[in-house]
This record gives sequence, C-alpha cells and structure tokens, in this order.
Amino acid sequence: MEKRSTTLIDMNEALERLDNDMSLYMILVDAFLEDKAFQPERLRELESQFRSNGSQEFLEAAQYIHRLKGAARQLSANPLAAEAQKLEDIFRGKVSAASSGDHKDTALLVDRILDLYQQTLLELQSLSS
Repeated sequence: MEKRSTTLIDMNEALERLDNDMSLYMILVDAFLEDKAFQPERLRELESQFRSNGSQEFLEAAQYIHRLKGAARQLSANPLAAEAQKLEDIFRGKVSAASSGDHKDTALLVDRILDLYQQTLLELQSLSS
C-alpha cells in the first residue's frame, strides 16, 4: 500500500513515527476501527453534565476525550486530535469555555469533534479495505 496523506490523516507523519512500518500502522487503524470504547452518545452526556455543573473541571469527561485524542494522534488524525485537545483543556479547567476563542460553546465543539470522528472513521475504513 502506498503512503498517502489526506486532510484528515497525515499518514506520512504516522509512518515516520513508526519507522515506516505500514503493517504496524494498519494494526493501529484496525484497532481504532474495532474499538467500541468511544461512544458519541457518551461524549454528549458528559458534555451536558459538564455544562450543568457550571463548567467546573470535570475529570471524567477529560479522561474520556483524552483517550480519543491519544488514539487520533497515534494515527496522525491531526484535525480530530486538535479539536479533542481543545475540549480536553476545557474539561480539565486549563482554559474556560468562554476564553477559548471561538469555542465558547462546548456543545458546538462536541459536534465538530463527532463530525471529524465520523469523517476520520470513513477515511480509515477506506485505508483498511
């Protein structure tokens, strides 16, 4: 399989990190595709709880999005990882939702993350087949 990068996945970066081991990369892709630990509905629930708690630090939500961010980074799904990082920072209380630029509404950020997640899944599925 030839190396290629898209706007969602920088395969060249990922392969560089993995010493150009395409079979290892594909193992990571398959693991990401088969992982049922991340559930979009759960992220929405956690974000809703975060907002109803007065936007205080919320470690459960931070840990949940952290796992998605880490998996995305392993695959060099950089747009997904970057948006997940923004939400994690808000959940950890590193930045307030109000001071995070255009990311004032965590529900909108979750929508963006879930949209990127679905697009990334489709891109990875095309690599896997």
